[in-house]
Amino acid sequence: MVLSTGEYSISNLDEESFRRQDQPSFHVFAEGMHSDARGQIYNLPPDACLSLPHEKQPSHLFIVLVVRGELAALVRGEALHLRPLSQLVILPGVPCTLSATSTVTLELISFMSVPPRPGS
Repeated sequence: MVLSTGEYSISNLDEESFRRQDQPSFHVFAEGMHSDARGQIYNLPPDACLSLPHEKQPSHLFIVLVVRGELAALVRGEALHLRPLSQLVILPGVPCTLSATSTVTLELISFMSVPPRPGS
């Protein structure tokens, strides 16, 4: 279930990803509109890889949330294991590749990160 209003959005990610498992990816908010904040669900088969677009979006912060399954993350050469309900935060400009070690559903949230103003 996804319910959005002008003031909030609520999603049952496990139910929604299962319902839309035939889709390799879909948005759960900002679908069909431009936004600096994006929430995209990926349904990946085993051995599939996803590289975060750190070069294309060098000012974006990325948050990876594992909904179902498991995956390996390679962050600047460091290997990390993520299981269901794990969260990984990748700072702007940092390369990261995600590799499914099983059938996995993950949410990738990204948004523009603006550095603090001098003197703040």
